[in-house]
Amino acid sequence: MKQSRIFSVAVASAAVLGSVVAVSGTANAAFDPDTADRVTTNAQLGQEVPGTPYPATGWFQGAVTAPAGTVTFDGAGLNSAGGNVQLLNAYDAPASTLTDLVLDADFASLGDATFQVPIFANATGTGTQFTTLRPVATGDAGFTATSQWVTSQALGTYAAGAVATLAEFQAQIAQIDAGGDQAAAATILAYGFITPDPLTSSVQAVAFGDESTWFIPAPSGTYVPATLTVSQVSTTGIAVEGAGFFPGETLSVLFSNENAQSSGDQDIVLTADAQGRIAANIVIPADQLQGPGTYIINLIGDDSGIALEGVVTVTADAAVAPVPAGPVAPVAVPVRANAAFTG
Repeated sequence: MKQSRIFSVAVASAAVLGSVVAVSGTANAAFDPDTADRVTTNAQLGQEVPGTPYPATGWFQGAVTAPAGTVTFDGAGLNSAGGNVQLLNAYDAPASTLTDLVLDADFASLGDATFQVPIFANATGTGTQFTTLRPVATGDAGFTATSQWVTSQALGTYAAGAVATLAEFQAQIAQIDAGGDQAAAATILAYGFITPDPLTSSVQAVAFGDESTWFIPAPSGTYVPATLTVSQVSTTGIAVEGAGFFPGETLSVLFSNENAQSSGDQDIVLTADAQGRIAANIVIPADQLQGPGTYIINLIGDDSGIALEGVVTVTADAAVAPVPAGPVAPVAVPVRANAAFTG
């Protein structure tokens, strides 16, 4: 799983008492959290009908050979198991842009999902010479111009099943465009991923072109308490529970006064579980506090860039009342007696 500018998000301030909020910002125009799709149920998926064109919009399950697998959703994302599973998102772009789109794409997954891009070569007419190009490697390992890719059907001089670099396939597409159907250049029809039987996978997110989709639940969380004393921050700490991170990713902890100029990066590393959840007790060293005041706490996914932010009010410790003094015992004073003389 690679860290990408597409999935990175910026940390901003937000005042929410008793809960944690997901904070996001745009690191690149290709990924705008405010407009990105979040697909987390089967009801949001269409279905390809064999012998008919792809659905015109949205994510859909492709028609696959038996045995067909199943799709489920949970904290790990979109899970494929039990057979062949193909998920595609309808897309329309000239295939001449394939390499640029792939180099800027992002694919966050676990297991054995393989990214793929179906195209029409249009060598002998519009809507002809269908093939699907995909990296030989699973996950995001094939997202370079020199990565090895494979074509499912014949593509120009390449036979079905031929392996070449993405750059070589791109050059072949250029040759087809130069000598083929002048009414239509080679066209990208969709993008997505496939998990073949008997392999399994969980996909968290994908970005391609100006589109992004998250398959994990929306980030959420709580922290307790929202108000605590200076001593409590550095002893009992703050209990945090969160969800919506990438499975198994590490999280950085930031804790800083609301007026501080620094990030307040703490020497604390947390790890999300297999469902992208986190539960931890965060204790801040006393020397990191600037006394009573309002503090911002952030948990930031190192791979996803997802940030859960909350506000903590730190109050002064209660003053220690002086112990009342007891009664003072009188001081013994020696009494001088007169000397007595005899004889």
